[in-house]
Amino acid sequence: MILLICGATKTVNQYRHSPHIGVLFNPRKMNSISTATVIWACDNDAYNGFDSHRFLIMLEKVNSVPGCKFVTCPDVVGNAEETLRLFTEWEPVIHKYNLPVALVGQDGLESLEIPWDKFEAYFIGGTDKWKLSEGSYQIAQEAKRRSKWVHMGRVNSLRRIRYAQIWGCDSIDGSGFSRFPEQKIPNALLLLEGEPERGLFG
Repeated sequence: MILLICGATKTVNQYRHSPHIGVLFNPRKMNSISTATVIWACDNDAYNGFDSHRFLIMLEKVNSVPGCKFVTCPDVVGNAEETLRLFTEWEPVIHKYNLPVALVGQDGLESLEIPWDKFEAYFIGGTDKWKLSEGSYQIAQEAKRRSKWVHMGRVNSLRRIRYAQIWGCDSIDGSGFSRFPEQKIPNALLLLEGEPERGLFG
């Protein structure tokens, strides 16, 4: 499983040769585009307020960089219906740049029709309650059966990393790794490399 990190360029560069670390870009943080590791992806930053202009600029910047695993379609936190509406609008735009698209799972998606043939990756989003629900789990497992790249967002604790491992996720990210890179990145890598320790995240 790969830890994708937004920012923290100096610390990421110390571990860039690890097979468990990668880069996550978003429309507001593109400063490390030249230091992208083999594995990288793009988030839409909708959690902090989607900016379509910045999003399109990001697509222009990254479409020629190899190694992309996914670009998240714009989404609405906690609302699967609105997320699917935005997906219909933005999926063709992202594919136009020859980038793999990720559908973001949000609350209620298990009750809706999922356009499986329209995306290459599944991003486990949603509220904390829904993210780890049975419905969310079943969608993630179906995505794995369909050979989609599966990513879990907002993973900032040892417990959440273990959830992602058990679910078979290919990658994770969490804002804590950007805020406290020197402490959290090496500790997370210990776990991902098979050396879990008690109290890694306090």
